[in-house]
Amino acid sequence: MNILPTKVEELTKRVDRNQALAIGIAAGLTAFWCAYRLIWLVYTAVTFSSIGWSPVSLVFPFVLWGVIGAVAGIAAFGFLSRYAKQT
Repeated sequence: MNILPTKVEELTKRVDRNQALAIGIAAGLTAFWCAYRLIWLVYTAVTFSSIGWSPVSLVFPFVLWGVIGAVAGIAAFGFLSRYAKQT
């Protein structure tokens, strides 16, 4: 059973095994950074609402970091699974 779409699998097969490890680690770090940013955005929204400001202006960064994190997570999974496979 394949978790990744066929197109993503084809793209990761073109990359050398060692480069796949480097790209996978970088994408994983990016995904963790996005999760960190989302946690702080939620904290900021709670803080803003407690002093009477509207946290609606934080919706755009929340969606942006969420999408970037999701794409980075998928890329990290794809490249790290490529590295884990024996050549």
